[in-house]
Amino acid sequence: MTSPTDPDQVPLSPAAAQLSAALQARAERVTVSRATVMEAFREALPGAASGENARSVLATLLYEIADRDILSLPASRSKWDGGHPALPEQIRIPTTSPAKHATPRQHVSWRPELNWAYDARLTASQTEDLLACNRWFRDTNNQPARRLPVPLRERSYEIFRYEKRLDTLITGSLFAPGRLTLEQLATYREPPPLAYRRLGDGDTVLVAENSDTYATLRDLLKPDPGRIGYVAFGSGRAFEASVENIAELSGIHRIVYYGDLDAEGIAIPARASINGVQHGLPPIEPATALYRLLLAHESTASDIITSERAHNLTAWLPEELRQAANALLTKGQRIAQEATNRNELSVVPDWRW
Repeated sequence: MTSPTDPDQVPLSPAAAQLSAALQARAERVTVSRATVMEAFREALPGAASGENARSVLATLLYEIADRDILSLPASRSKWDGGHPALPEQIRIPTTSPAKHATPRQHVSWRPELNWAYDARLTASQTEDLLACNRWFRDTNNQPARRLPVPLRERSYEIFRYEKRLDTLITGSLFAPGRLTLEQLATYREPPPLAYRRLGDGDTVLVAENSDTYATLRDLLKPDPGRIGYVAFGSGRAFEASVENIAELSGIHRIVYYGDLDAEGIAIPARASINGVQHGLPPIEPATALYRLLLAHESTASDIITSERAHNLTAWLPEELRQAANALLTKGQRIAQEATNRNELSVVPDWRW
């Protein structure tokens, strides 16, 4: 089954975190207009916003952010446009009014990196977070050794004495464009490792969402991998970030993904593709033949997905499979990729490349 989406365990995908920060910096009111959403999208992710798949990228990221309850999407179909996939005419972002007892900004001497804070509307909590960053900027000034880049959670512990604090902050308004950056804090999001096995000299990486299917594909393809140069284990949502590691594999021009047929299983490669493209990788393609086999299996109960979201999700699949996958999701059904087990795949040759 697709990995759980506990926000304490799995951060927002990199692109969703950037968009979330830009949106929250504009959330002076609970209701945010479509024009403001588009403005934030263009500012946070200019490359994706100008690309041919901009609409799909934006819809995918908005759903991801909404899943974390950072924003709310309209429940009424009348508040979505008629495009494919549909986009909301407005969203709702819960806002926190600046606390009356927030640290008075005129009494704070912000470091040059935080000059923007003099004019920002800050809550008490945001002020405390910025004061911690301010102290770090002050204490490390003219100490290049202390500003050598380290991974995000190491820097977070150093500044806040809590290793996951920056995971939360990078999705909020303090990290909106023109404000704090990871570069200023000399830190970076270290992608989780990507487990893989090299099979041959082919130009394709085949990624399996779950570990048993990864082992099955690895073993069955080993004698004759065809175009498959590597088989990789996506490890659920971890692949949204670990996809960056594929850039280190030589001779790879194609990434193909096979996962569960449920909402999260389809969303994972779509979100990973957004991140991968930003790192110069090719868009992630569905393993069409494997999904075709999977759809022939019996489904089990899952969450019912709205037609708007199902349409957005299944847009990643090949056209020939979209209708069946859409029906599966909207009926509250799923099919785990383990349904196509080792015994079946060993005698059915059609899924091979």
